[in-house]
Amino acid sequence: VGQDAIGAVVLLDDVTESTMMERSKDEFFSIASHELRTPLTAIRGNTSMMLEYYKDDIKNEDLKEMITDIHGSSQRLIEIVNDFLDTSRLEQGRMEFNLQKVSLAELIGAVVKDTSTVTKERLNEVRIDASINKLPQVYADPDKLKQVLYNLIGNSIKFTEKGKITISSVLEGDKVRISIIDQGRGIGADSRKLLFRKFQQASNSILTRDATKGTGLGLYISKMILENMGGTIRLDSSEVGKGSVFSFTVPIAQASTDDSRFLKKSLPEAEKIGV
Repeated sequence: VGQDAIGAVVLLDDVTESTMMERSKDEFFSIASHELRTPLTAIRGNTSMMLEYYKDDIKNEDLKEMITDIHGSSQRLIEIVNDFLDTSRLEQGRMEFNLQKVSLAELIGAVVKDTSTVTKERLNEVRIDASINKLPQVYADPDKLKQVLYNLIGNSIKFTEKGKITISSVLEGDKVRISIIDQGRGIGADSRKLLFRKFQQASNSILTRDATKGTGLGLYISKMILENMGGTIRLDSSEVGKGSVFSFTVPIAQASTDDSRFLKKSLPEAEKIGV
C-alpha cells in the first residue's frame, strides 16, 4: 500500500472520529437539556406561586429576597436550556417552520412592548420608525421571527444605557430589511469576526462574560432561523462607545404564497420549556 493511500486512510479516520465526537457532544447537550426541563420548571413554578400567593405569609424580608433570586435564576437557566434545545434542533434539521403571511409591524410592536420594563430600567428610549407601519407582509414563521426580534432588540437594550434604539426598515427587491440601531457599547474590530458563531460573543468567551451576557447562542440561532426562512442577518457597522447597527432580511409574502407550507420537520414546539 502506497504512502498516499495510508495518508488518505488516516485522514478519513480523523474526520470520522471528529464527526462522531461532534455528534456525541450535540447529543449530550440535547439530552442534558431535556433532563433539566422538569426540575427547572418545578423550581420556577413553585417559587412563582410562593411570591404570588404566599408573600404576605413570609415575614422575613431576607427570605423573600432569596426566593426572588431563586425564581430569577431558574428563569435564566430555562432560557439557557431553551437555547441549547433550539441549537440542537436547528443543527439537526429537526426544527419545524410554519411559514405564513406575517405583519412585521405587529411583531415589532409586541416585542418593544414586552421589553419595555428593561428599557425603562436602563433609561433607554426605543423608537419605531414610521416606515415600519408601511411594510408589506412578509413570509415567515411568526414565532421564530419574534425570537429573532427578541434577540436583536433585547441585545440593543441590554448593551445600551441612557441611549436611543431605533428600529427602521427598507425594501430590497423581494425582501424587507429591518435595522436595529443603538447607541450602546459597540463592538471592537477584533470581536466582530466572532459574531454569529456558536458560544461566542464580542470581547468574551463563554466562560468569562459579565452578568449582562448570555449563552453566546442568540445571534447564532437568529442566523440559522433566518437562513431557514430565506433571510439573512449581518452587522452593518459598529464603533466602540458609540453603538452598533444590526440588520436582517425576510422575504416579502407573494399573493400566491401557500400559507400551509412547512419548510422542515421537527419535534413539537411545545417541547420548549415554558410553552
